[in-house]
Amino acid sequence: MRDSTSEDVQRFHRWSRTYEQSLGQRLFFDPAHRRAVELVASLMDGTPPGQVVDIGCGTGRLLRRAARRWPTAALVGVDPAEGMIENARRLTPAATCLVGRGEWLPLPDSSADVAFSTISFHHWADQAAGVREVARVLRAGGLFCLADITLPGPAALLPHARVHTRAEMRRLFEQAGLEVLEQRAIRGWFVLATIGRKGAS
Repeated sequence: MRDSTSEDVQRFHRWSRTYEQSLGQRLFFDPAHRRAVELVASLMDGTPPGQVVDIGCGTGRLLRRAARRWPTAALVGVDPAEGMIENARRLTPAATCLVGRGEWLPLPDSSADVAFSTISFHHWADQAAGVREVARVLRAGGLFCLADITLPGPAALLPHARVHTRAEMRRLFEQAGLEVLEQRAIRGWFVLATIGRKGAS
């Protein structure tokens, strides 16, 4: 059987050569990054996070935005495509950028205050395991903002393994032990941000 996940990673590895310059960055990804960072900041008590992690970081654009918002935070980017990580290291030298997957984060337990994943969740091979893995690396009280393509309620009747309704996304968070604080559409109706908080151990 062909490994579609590996093929996906290789596609992003090849795309890394032109990814930073693609028109979609300015028209789609940058606005989603901006709204995700704003939403998380609005839920914090004004204390800057000690560490911010971006899962599926690509070339590091969200991390650079996070650095402007929280200049004292340690930045960590994780992506399975080596080409993306090479470019992220070059373009975002203040960040630690590591090859890894949502289902396997090369980070210690309880090490992150804030984690983001923007428009990459539908590529994760085992999404439930990935959300549990994010919960593992969050400190008590840490926030996870997952923004991804969503489906409207009636589409829940259709077969779909990687794209979810609001209710399904809430269930994934709750099953991982994350309290859902907010769900909000951030790019029309089709990109949903779900923000969860890890409780005290």
